[in-house]
Amino acid sequence: MHVTGVCGSGIIEAIAELHLAGVLTTDGTIDGSVAARSPRVVADGRTFSYVLWAGEPELVITQNDIRQIQLAKAALHAGCTLLMERYGIERVDRIRLAGAFGTHIDPVHALVLGLVPDCDPEQVTAAGNAAGTGARIALLNRGARTEIEELVRRVEKIETAVEPRFQEHFVNAMAIPHDVDPYPRLSQTVRLPARRTAPAQRSSRRRERKIA
Repeated sequence: MHVTGVCGSGIIEAIAELHLAGVLTTDGTIDGSVAARSPRVVADGRTFSYVLWAGEPELVITQNDIRQIQLAKAALHAGCTLLMERYGIERVDRIRLAGAFGTHIDPVHALVLGLVPDCDPEQVTAAGNAAGTGARIALLNRGARTEIEELVRRVEKIETAVEPRFQEHFVNAMAIPHDVDPYPRLSQTVRLPARRTAPAQRSSRRRERKIA
């Protein structure tokens, strides 16, 4: 049996560790200058990739892989921020991650990546199969079904796509872990790298502005 890919919780841990090791810059760029001291950083067209496994088949994390994770985590973080603003919450003291994904994800790595707002890593825990548990409760407890129906009627739906500040929050959350939040509580547990942008990425942005 051969390993051909990386699961969701695994890619989060890998990207977080690349950032902690200084391979990945704050803006999510694989720093090509690291190739001078690590054979795992290899040129890949106009960008660089990181070789997780050099066997057969080779397992590589590409720059595009990282960008896709950034887009997903930025959307999640921006949604959390909008909810916090809606209810006047400046910080969260407890985070529950639901589902199989939430069960296997490492809290520290999730925070290093910026998947969720800053929180004490010990207070980021798994809720397990919340959907399955809720379905069993509804099937076996008639009183719970009534409670669920009442709760659903009070749910307030927030359309992130039409929220004026969603784009601002999304762009800030693209950085690792975040562009404007220094993650002070996480920093008490793990030493975060200094903020930096890869030289090649800065040059690329200048070219883009000139073309525009």
